[in-house]
Amino acid sequence: MSKKIKISGLEYEVIEQEYFKTPDDERNLWGYCDYEQQKIYIRSSLSTEKKKQVLIHELTHAIFHGAGYTEQDEDTVHRISLVMHQVIKENISTFNEMFSYD
Repeated sequence: MSKKIKISGLEYEVIEQEYFKTPDDERNLWGYCDYEQQKIYIRSSLSTEKKKQVLIHELTHAIFHGAGYTEQDEDTVHRISLVMHQVIKENISTFNEMFSYD
C-alpha cells in the first residue's frame, strides 16, 4: 500500500521497495525523491526508525524543491532532517493535540 503526502500543492507517493536507482547515480540509496514523478522511495529493509529518518530527509528535499531551491546541499538537508526527526519524535503528542484535523 502506498502513502501520499502533499508538498507545495503536489501529491508525492511514498513507496517502500528494496531496490531503486536514481537517474544519475548507480548506488542503491536508502531513499530518493523524484521531483518529476512526485515519488519518494524508501528502502524497505531499513528498520522502522531508519525509515522515518529517511522519509523526513527526502521530505526535506521535496520541501526545498517546492520552495524553489533547485540546487541543494546534501549536508544541509541531512542536518535539518535529523533535527526535524528529533523534534517530531520527541513532541509527537503535542503535535497530535495541536493539529487535530477533522
